[in-house]
Amino acid sequence: PKTNKRDYIDWFLDRITRDLPFPLPKDGSLFTTLTNSEDVAGMMASVVGKEAEATNEGGQIFNCAGDELLSHVDVVRVICEALGKDPRDVLAKIVFYDPAALKGLELPKEGKFPFRETNFGVAVKKAKEVLGWQPSHTFAGDIAAYYADYCRLGKDQGPVKRAWDEAVMSAAMSTA
Repeated sequence: PKTNKRDYIDWFLDRITRDLPFPLPKDGSLFTTLTNSEDVAGMMASVVGKEAEATNEGGQIFNCAGDELLSHVDVVRVICEALGKDPRDVLAKIVFYDPAALKGLELPKEGKFPFRETNFGVAVKKAKEVLGWQPSHTFAGDIAAYYADYCRLGKDQGPVKRAWDEAVMSAAMSTA
């Protein structure tokens, strides 16, 4: 399976597969959406035969994403399940941090957390209603195949860029 933002999922896999501690913003409850590229292609194809609806009133903008909102902790749990790891062990290694407390600090860019440090998701209701499109993938349904591809590419081997992780965890622990 392909994702529209491979580095997002790889960031978690890099750390979870290697049993490394890592930082997450807030308490891990911030949500995001993850999208399989086949769903993106499916939404684009759903316009065929519905051009009039898609261009109503000079054109429309449609969000494309999976149909589920996942918290960062949900992402961790789904990955753990796919990898056969106990999520409690992985969650115990997470250092939660307050993004506001890091403002003004010079942090390395290498290995930076790839998601926004706020809730960020898009709604697909309009695409469903106007285009009759439905996403067909879920993160939980895709992660095993995604992980197999991650391993096939050798991404589960070698060092991980963690300068940002280390700096954020150090800052978070010094302010705790």
